Amino acid sequence: MSSYRGLGIQVRTVRPIRPLGVTIIGAIGILGSLIGLGITIIGVWSIVRVNVEPSRQFGLYSLGALVSLIALRINWGFWEQIKLAWWANLLLTLVGIGMSVLALRAVPDIGNLLGRVLPQIAASSYVVALAIAIVVFVYHLIVLLYMVVARAAFGVGVKDERPLWEKVQRN
Repeated sequence: MSSYRGLGIQVRTVRPIRPLGVTIIGAIGILGSLIGLGITIIGVWSIVRVNVEPSRQFGLYSLGALVSLIALRINWGFWEQIKLAWWANLLLTLVGIGMSVLALRAVPDIGNLLGRVLPQIAASSYVVALAIAIVVFVYHLIVLLYMVVARAAFGVGVKDERPLWEKVQRN
């Protein structure tokens, strides 16, 4: 019989509180990944419904589904405050900023596409495309700035001074 059991001491681990910004960014990322996955699944289904042969569109939609699943896992890890997920989400945010810049350059093309898909907004399709691209760009910039500020919550750049037996290994 161990001596510490006789004293009735219960060891409880203290879980750090998740910051509100991590909760919001993680939730938005998870929802965005699920929406992207749903869109790509609908795209794959619409192609397979018409033609069973593999095509370029089928490959692109499949690649989009794979990227959405990877982004879902990264955002879930961000929600769980895993150190590797912070780095992966940083990379994902930088890619999002790059894609937003490309979207800003392609506003006329996106506006034409929106005008064809939704004729009721054809007159203001350029404004809608520009507004969407700017909102996405600003969102990614805010996420990038917040991630740099909140890196201590993930243990990035912070020296862990606890003894080896107290360190929790999170994969």
